[in-house]
Amino acid sequence: AQDLLAQAGAAIPFGRPGLGASACDSIALAKMTSVGSAVFVTVEIKPDRIDDFLKAMEDDVTKSRDKSLDPGCVRFDLLRDRENSNKFVFYEAYVDDEAAAAHKTTAHYKSWADFKASGGVESQTVIKSEASSLPAWAFQTEVCGSGPSSCAVIVTVDIKPDRVGDFLTAMEDDAKKSRDTTLDPGCLRFDLLKDRDAANRYYFYEVYKDDEGAVFHKTTSHYKSWADFKASGGVENQSVVKLETASIPGGFALQA
Repeated sequence: AQDLLAQAGAAIPFGRPGLGASACDSIALAKMTSVGSAVFVTVEIKPDRIDDFLKAMEDDVTKSRDKSLDPGCVRFDLLRDRENSNKFVFYEAYVDDEAAAAHKTTAHYKSWADFKASGGVESQTVIKSEASSLPAWAFQTEVCGSGPSSCAVIVTVDIKPDRVGDFLTAMEDDAKKSRDTTLDPGCLRFDLLKDRDAANRYYFYEVYKDDEGAVFHKTTSHYKSWADFKASGGVENQSVVKLETASIPGGFALQA
């Protein structure tokens, strides 16, 4: 395995078996590690406190990505709900629970905690997930471009217990090829995560440059792998949250 290097540092070129040499510009994040703790934190912010919220979150988000300050944080994105401009989602991924706990001891986390304590948050929910129990392909390590994104989704699916193997086979094809810029040029990120409480619940975290990129994704043969699995009756429930980062000022919201 490759040595763990600073996430904000250099990336290294490499070829991925089964994909073209130009897949995601043939660049992988140097940090190759499992994600034992990930969360989707959904918050609704008081309308007159949005500017204060974004200031606090810029400090939290950008410093969480600094390995000298938050070594166990693998990813931190801030996204905005497309149907409610006062609702935001934090997508946070950590090496393990200890790293997530360490994050909450940092000065940059305190920026968020202090804002919350000031009364700026109307509601908050947390979904706990992980990728460490899934195959290595589930969490994207390649850099497939940078934001902002005007189209991102969190797709929640409950899979029939006897179809999980078929589901993972379909999703391996969909996720891996979505990251190949020769096959899916508008896709910036595709992660698959597993819920930590509901045994057969999974999440797709998909980020596209724009709506056109998302529409194109649904025309691909790798998307059809997922669509065919769904059509076969393997999905018990599905819901989608539509998000974006393009309206968040400062260019910090989506991690490269």
